[in-house]
Amino acid sequence: MNWLINRNTMINMGFILAALGVSSCSHQKNTKSGPDTIAVSVTNLDRSGAGGLRQVNYDGTLQADKTIDLSFQVSGTITSFPVKAGDHVNKGQLIAQVDETTYRNQYNAQLAQAKLAGENYRRLEEVYRKGSIAEIKMLEARSNYEQATSAAKATYQNIAHTHLYAPASGYIGGKMVEAGGVANPGQPVAQLLDTRTMQVLVAVPESEVNHFPVGTAAKVTIDAIAGQVFEGKISEVGVMAVNGSANYNVKIKLTNANSMLKPGMLTKVTFGTPGIAARGTDSSTVTVPVQAVQVDEKGNQFIYLLGAGNKAQRRKVATGKLYSNGIAITEGLKGDERIITSGYQKLSDQSPVTVINQ
Repeated sequence: MNWLINRNTMINMGFILAALGVSSCSHQKNTKSGPDTIAVSVTNLDRSGAGGLRQVNYDGTLQADKTIDLSFQVSGTITSFPVKAGDHVNKGQLIAQVDETTYRNQYNAQLAQAKLAGENYRRLEEVYRKGSIAEIKMLEARSNYEQATSAAKATYQNIAHTHLYAPASGYIGGKMVEAGGVANPGQPVAQLLDTRTMQVLVAVPESEVNHFPVGTAAKVTIDAIAGQVFEGKISEVGVMAVNGSANYNVKIKLTNANSMLKPGMLTKVTFGTPGIAARGTDSSTVTVPVQAVQVDEKGNQFIYLLGAGNKAQRRKVATGKLYSNGIAITEGLKGDERIITSGYQKLSDQSPVTVINQ
């Protein structure tokens, strides 16, 4: 009898524990939260420029508007080179000097000959006036005098050319030789940079270079000057590919009134592209980061937008040309959406998201 009672008690306790377990599981199921949100980064599309035209960004490098190679017109040993790289020089300032001894001696010798020829000409002219010699003798003496004088003047120019002066104000960009070295005619000894105006040199792909005619506005951002933005315009468009590549040089002229701009500084250049619309491209074209565009199993391209209620919205798109700052979207976007640029790998349509870069 006791055994039956104990057995019944154990069975009842089992039913109670099972009921408690079911109740607990039911409670946990009822209190479980909804789907986890996915952390994403978002980029605001901005249709900048007149008529909603796309903007294109390129890397560029600052260079002096004029780069002048300075050289002597005569040869000789450099006796003085008082400037150094980075110095600012004014127009007419002495840059360097070569030994003038040889040219001075040549000039003195020819000057003496010119004086002698002059005395001989004046003496024969007096005799000719008296009728004592033929006219041809007087003319020969005058010709000798004029030739000797011209030769002396030409030799004096060699003395003048032993001094090298700055043809314009600017900075010494570099020196190719120092005092004590030998200068040869036409061989550069220093480089002068005219930095009153600067140029930004940008390499533009062949597929885009015709979109940027001379006069196109550009914004130049220079990180070395606290990200300061300068306004400029295209001053020159190259007609030959750079070193056999598919890129062409485009130059943008900037004023440098405060001398803050230095050759070699790296820049970011933003062009407004009026030429694109003029060639019939849809003015609603926008550019998005390449990584934001995905492809499904059927080959359809799509991106995720930040929709209402912080939910991901899948949007089918069509892509165009690839640019340095992203890929063109030709269909599917208006240009004022907020696209998801990170965390999209875990998304599906209407997934709840949390924006981490607001």
